[in-house]
Amino acid sequence: MENRPSNDRKRPMSHSDHAAATGPILVTGATGKLGRIVTRELIARGIRPRVLSRNPDSARRIFGASVDIVAGDFRDLDSLARAVSGIARLFLLSPISETLAEDQIAVIEAARAAGVTRIVKISGSDWTVGTSFSGDAHQAIETHLASAVPQSVAIRPNAWAQVSLAGTIRQIRAGGPIHARHGAAEVAYIDIRDIADVAVSQLLAEAPAPGPLVITGGEALSTDELARIASGLAGREITVSAEAPAVDPGAPSLPAFEQGVIAQFIKVISAGGAAGVTQTVSEILGRAPRRVEDYLSEALVEA
Repeated sequence: MENRPSNDRKRPMSHSDHAAATGPILVTGATGKLGRIVTRELIARGIRPRVLSRNPDSARRIFGASVDIVAGDFRDLDSLARAVSGIARLFLLSPISETLAEDQIAVIEAARAAGVTRIVKISGSDWTVGTSFSGDAHQAIETHLASAVPQSVAIRPNAWAQVSLAGTIRQIRAGGPIHARHGAAEVAYIDIRDIADVAVSQLLAEAPAPGPLVITGGEALSTDELARIASGLAGREITVSAEAPAVDPGAPSLPAFEQGVIAQFIKVISAGGAAGVTQTVSEILGRAPRRVEDYLSEALVEA
């Protein structure tokens, strides 16, 4: 649609209009994989976000002078108060931890006290609720959020392609085979960029969509299907091994707590818990989700 003259009240909102309409936005987890994309999307729309960071120097290296930075973390209540002061909307994201619920509820309470009108929370996958520590913690946070800041929404992404398939990418680059960690079960992987696009849409919308928003990729794929796709992209046969090594030599070392949570995830995925496909991305964004094949192609080119 073409932009109409400025005196036409029906013209589409510009990037600067969005910034004025929403008010200041705080991004937590801004230096992580997803938070970086969300922050950069906001900047691209003419919005100057505020970010809460334990490492301000790192945040400045990533975003330059395009953001305002508050040094601190979820456990530092004074820094939380500074971060949410004057903020209208908040993007809530933090890694899985033993204090996940306690930490995020502290942010929500600080936001409520400061008059924040909307929080867009990245929650756990829908199938983690009732089956894992992480899912139960996220459920507790969602329940608290609904009463504390009612005009908010929780987003429940399925398995993140850029995280869940990191080991698969390493195995393909090493010549294969791909390890079938969850047997023959299919997974509707979602591209992290689609998660960010949905989150930004909810931060900027006049009103959030009814949630929780369960978002997935457009198709569910087994490890065999991933191997078939990878074989076509790599121009050689990529096989599948049911014998997964106890330790992925290329994977980062994880604390015992996180390893335990991942084991819970794999158990549910192996039973088909992550195979469901929703239309939420298309309904929110007006386009189909990005394809896993396209992500694999990009990742292999980067090798």
